[in-house]
Amino acid sequence: MSEKSESSIHPLFAVLAAIVVSAGIIGAYLWATWTGPVHAGEVTSLSGYSIHRELSTGSGLGGVNGGPNITDEVIVIANVRIRSTTKLPLFLQDMYGNLTLPNGQVEQSLAASGSDYRKVFVAYPALAQQQKSPVPRDITMAPGQVVEGQLVFHFPVTAAQWNGRKGFDVDLRFIHQNDLVLHTGPPPQQGASQ
Repeated sequence: MSEKSESSIHPLFAVLAAIVVSAGIIGAYLWATWTGPVHAGEVTSLSGYSIHRELSTGSGLGGVNGGPNITDEVIVIANVRIRSTTKLPLFLQDMYGNLTLPNGQVEQSLAASGSDYRKVFVAYPALAQQQKSPVPRDITMAPGQVVEGQLVFHFPVTAAQWNGRKGFDVDLRFIHQNDLVLHTGPPPQQGASQ
């Protein structure tokens, strides 16, 4: 008599069981190691200072005789708070401002460096009362550390473009981590209740 050797596990069932067990192990590993975001922050205040200049060009300067040379720009001052929410050091490398204009176009500006930051408040004394400690570049944030400071950006836009903006974001760039983008929406409409 010959006995037929039959496996009690169907091959398709064995493959499905291996997939389920593998997915469970991967899911458990991700759940155990997930720490959430490594940083958080907010823009605590935001202001724009518009500058409008009209300079007349004379015939000796190579421009159109007597034609005005018009320059519009906005200096944006953002006070920010950044928190490390990880158990490892964070390395803040750079800071950018992204201005979304009324037409949807995005203008980007690098935050003023240490020496340029001080020069802004010398060149525009009307801003001196707003000056605070700047957020330094290339800093290492200790676990749980909170950094508060000021960032200054420059945009070649008109006051109307600034006041009609669709949004303004501060983009904080970290080494070996995702960027931290702090969103601010459009400015409140005049006459609207808040």
